Amino acid sequence: MDSLQAGRRDKAVVIGGGIAGLLTARALSDHYAEVVVLDRDGEPGAGVRRPGVPQSFHLHQMLPRGEVILEQLFPGFLDDVLRLGAFPLTEGTLTWINRYGAMTMPAPEQGAVYSRGLVEQAIRARVASIINVHFVYGQTVVELCADDERTRITGVQCRYGSRSEHTNTLSADLVVDASGRSSKLPQWLSALGYGVPPDEVVTSGIGYSTRYYRVPARPNVPTLLVIENDCTTGNPAGGVLKRIEGDVWSTCLTGIGGHYPPTDATGFDQGLTELIDPGLAEALRDAEPLTAPRGFRIPVCVRRHYERMERWPAGLLALGDALSTVDPIYGQGMTVAAIQAESIAACLGEYDGPGFERDALERIQRASYPAWWLSSLEDLRWPGVEHTGGRPFKNVALLHKYFDLALERMTQQFTGTSAFDPTFLSYFALTGLLVSPSEVVNGTMLEALLRGESTEAQQAIRAEISAYGESIATALADAVAVAA
Repeated sequence: MDSLQAGRRDKAVVIGGGIAGLLTARALSDHYAEVVVLDRDGEPGAGVRRPGVPQSFHLHQMLPRGEVILEQLFPGFLDDVLRLGAFPLTEGTLTWINRYGAMTMPAPEQGAVYSRGLVEQAIRARVASIINVHFVYGQTVVELCADDERTRITGVQCRYGSRSEHTNTLSADLVVDASGRSSKLPQWLSALGYGVPPDEVVTSGIGYSTRYYRVPARPNVPTLLVIENDCTTGNPAGGVLKRIEGDVWSTCLTGIGGHYPPTDATGFDQGLTELIDPGLAEALRDAEPLTAPRGFRIPVCVRRHYERMERWPAGLLALGDALSTVDPIYGQGMTVAAIQAESIAACLGEYDGPGFERDALERIQRASYPAWWLSSLEDLRWPGVEHTGGRPFKNVALLHKYFDLALERMTQQFTGTSAFDPTFLSYFALTGLLVSPSEVVNGTMLEALLRGESTEAQQAIRAEISAYGESIATALADAVAVAA
């Protein structure tokens, strides 16, 4: 063991045993002699949905960027989930229906679809096999421990279960809060005398309702079917059908702007017919319901700006939903956690001196901001959704029209209604968090978008561009600068 590991990098403690905590533990295991994961839940069995993850019943999927990171952290991870029963995408089809048409995409050369329980089980097994990572279950962290000057976090105080009066102290050189939406970090920091800045908030009013089915074997049922809502007609209802394990399919109805999908069986069936396309209802014809619908609501999405604090204690970091909660409708959450864990690993590999933690927080925020930016912009299309705190988004109306045309052009690629132009595939890569916004929103892409046939979407952006004149390139650059 080198002197750095034997000294400052002796022990790290991760608060939270969910996806973010597990990926963080893996990232830290290369840099600390011991990594302890504190999980308030008991040790889960195979496929068990943990009480500490109330949204685990609902749809989860790593986006392409997240899958790349998983394979880097755990070589051969795809084989792991396939062995556990995930359905191989190579044997299925993916259909994405939006207001411009229906795209049926060719099966990829590799990939899988799965439930949250299965992918977490696979990640947990890999992390548990790392010799210097240890799990402590049933532990609730009640406060942070600090040195006398309160400039460095030295560990955590925790108790077994939620009602026990007995507490114990666990020392650490680094504490990472990955405890999710229920994070108490703002309160803990305030108790230590640190001023916490206001949160950045998007009042999305998101709701979704999920039900599981057994779908009879028949052709033309996509492995993954996504039906978007339609802001142009004011229809906030979206839907997703995804095969998970075996012949079990998960169906999710979504709503935004305070329009919440029904959670009773009759209402759920009715909701299937209120989407912009009947494809989901048709796919579930004669399907056997396996569960009652179950709902989940998120009134606001929150991004905490710890990197802006005047003072930040050494030995402390935060990531995952403890740092920012992106709109889950776009399926970004697990991928954002993977991006943030990757950022911590990169920071540790480059520098671990004074101020490391603030630098790491800034890097985490930069790396994950495009997901927040993209989902927030989409949410802002709906009445009642507002963005407060943080830097204001620039040229929102321009971006909305730009993305409308990009989506239309990409849809035309897959429906065969226009000549193939690989330029438009960058929009798909952006939604998968594979490329930066600046690689999609730029003058070159705009020229390609405007070369195609004249449509309502194209006419709308031409009218918007007229307000900028020759400065349109600058306007586009300004719009994505905050997402860099």
